Amino acid sequence: MQQRLVDGAWRVQPLDDVYYFGGQNAHNQRALLPNKAVWPNEFSFQRGDIIGTEGNHWDGFSKGSDKTNGQTGLYPSYKTEEIVNVAKMHAYPEVRVNVDEF
Repeated sequence: MQQRLVDGAWRVQPLDDVYYFGGQNAHNQRALLPNKAVWPNEFSFQRGDIIGTEGNHWDGFSKGSDKTNGQTGLYPSYKTEEIVNVAKMHAYPEVRVNVDEF
């Protein structure tokens, strides 16, 4: 990568395992790049498709299903990004926290 860019760190996508716990909501990702299946257990998808993640195989591929076209199987992890659902929480401006207590 350094032959093409001085600092290409911003292009890196992590291949770590997904964070999960029992009873959680669905773990979805959005396709950043299209994928054309090469391997028999791999599936194709288009940019923008929503992928339901079922697990990371620790070899650059994750297992999941495309919510758009219904295909399931393996897909390249680096071609997707996490969809983060942010909930608006009530703030308590009247509560003061003294950092010296910690």
